[in-house]
Amino acid sequence: MWTNRYWQTEVWTLAFIILVVGLIGSLFDRAAASIAVVIFAYLFWNLIQLSRLYKWLVKSRALYPPSAPGIWGEIFNHLYVLQRKHRKELKKLKGIISEFRASTSALKDGALIISNQGEIRWFNRAAERLLGLKSSTDIGQRLFNLLRHPSFIEYEQTRDYNKPLIINSPADERLILNIRITPYNDDQRLVIIRDITEKQHLETVRQDFVANVSHELRTPLTVITGYLEMLDPENNPQLESVAKPLQMMHQQALNMGHLVDDLLLLSKLDAKADENGKQQVDINLMLDSICAEARSLSGDKEQTILYHSHTNANLLGSEKQLRSAFSNLIFNAVRYTQPKGRIDIFWKETDATLMLEVQDNGPGIAEEHIPRLTERFYRVDSGRNRSQGGTGLGLAIVKHVLEGHKGKLKIESQIGKGSTFSCVFQK
Repeated sequence: MWTNRYWQTEVWTLAFIILVVGLIGSLFDRAAASIAVVIFAYLFWNLIQLSRLYKWLVKSRALYPPSAPGIWGEIFNHLYVLQRKHRKELKKLKGIISEFRASTSALKDGALIISNQGEIRWFNRAAERLLGLKSSTDIGQRLFNLLRHPSFIEYEQTRDYNKPLIINSPADERLILNIRITPYNDDQRLVIIRDITEKQHLETVRQDFVANVSHELRTPLTVITGYLEMLDPENNPQLESVAKPLQMMHQQALNMGHLVDDLLLLSKLDAKADENGKQQVDINLMLDSICAEARSLSGDKEQTILYHSHTNANLLGSEKQLRSAFSNLIFNAVRYTQPKGRIDIFWKETDATLMLEVQDNGPGIAEEHIPRLTERFYRVDSGRNRSQGGTGLGLAIVKHVLEGHKGKLKIESQIGKGSTFSCVFQK
């Protein structure tokens, strides 16, 4: 501060005046009184400048500051520069806010900002339409008091925002909404609401189509398989010349039957069938049975299939669905593990989870394929899958079953070393 020329001028000027007045006052034996008068006058002058500054900052609407000599002129000028910079930043901020409001108003998706306690701080026009909110009355209200859907309240209480919530709109029951909540800062959350009515309708049409086609295919496949069994060359020696084509036809009919069965099961899973039919399932008993079937499926491949049980814990769920998921994983390991390979099945328990692990020392899966393995009809090697009876739906079924049982599928694999498929269930 003292290096500033205005301050230096102010100090030297005051010192010079005090010195001169003190010398003059000493001639009349009034040096102290003369200096006191000078200091009092200096303070009074500063009070006047402070009053002018206060009037300009608080009461006056004048754009430019009052003129003043010395250090006060410098102070006024600095304040004016800061004020002008502040006005520019404020204008820029208002422009950004105006653009933000215009852009969010144009969004088809609803957007809300709420506090950690659920108080609504802002929402756009789409949110008004989709949730039936009113800006005049609902700002400051708790969103959970206005949107009282049980699924939404549970979604908020668990605070697990990894998956979206799908509910009907409180403003119009015909609308189906996809709701996502994203926390940010320390006390705010962004709520995005999307109208997925048309998408859900198309998905329902797709599911109905797959289910209906699968049902319609079942009858002709049963007839074809029945006649092919009647034409077995072992029972009809005259058909020995066409034994190979008949065997191929029979195998393809069986594969088609498996595909139809998988499609029907996926349709039921999509429709959340058997959701209320859950019971305590004896997993050890189930896995013993599946492993016996796996050894039969292995046949002459001479694979080592071992089951390791580390817990007697049961699992609450649909026995039919769990059996389908577990058998898909184990039978896949049998199909794709080389002859004389090893497959280990583990049933484990930790403090928080129950886990099924299926390990094999097969050829492994390249890393780039792993994220897509649960897609329907996705094949790492389509030729190999068809030759070994795969439908391309097994892991999709596993994923759907686990989602219905609040579980997760984890896949680890290395080329040439094998794969580990883990079903993890929260207790």
